[in-house]
Amino acid sequence: MAISLAVTPSGLRMRFTGVDRVAACSRGIDVSFERIVGSRVMSRAEAVASSPHVPCPGSWWPGRLRAGSWGIGERRQLWGVRRSPRVIVVYLSGRPFHRLVVDVEEPDRTHRVVEAALLHSKKTQARRSVRGLLSGPDAEGSGRSSTAP
Repeated sequence: MAISLAVTPSGLRMRFTGVDRVAACSRGIDVSFERIVGSRVMSRAEAVASSPHVPCPGSWWPGRLRAGSWGIGERRQLWGVRRSPRVIVVYLSGRPFHRLVVDVEEPDRTHRVVEAALLHSKKTQARRSVRGLLSGPDAEGSGRSSTAP
């Protein structure tokens, strides 16, 4: 299979190789555990139904291939799916993608491995507040910046 999803010490690595790399217009993506919200296994039909229908850039061949970026803005997704009837979906926070949809040989097993690694990362790594990252250094923890005297 030319689409892979691997758990690394710092997160997940999704890679496209060969023809899938051309179809997806992407090498893939590395995602840190900080961005991963969770994962689940779902049918391909459910995943397609809850997905944007505009490839940006991506390739689609009904029932055979769906690869690349789909949608724009907050709903943008990275797909790497061939003929499998069941896929693993990894939900993310932030940009550029809202979720990854990947065709793996054993989706239930991969889901358990991803969830176990995510839980382990939460126990061992210090977590940073997204609010703190968005507010910047001038906010003094309020979530807003103030210019009043």
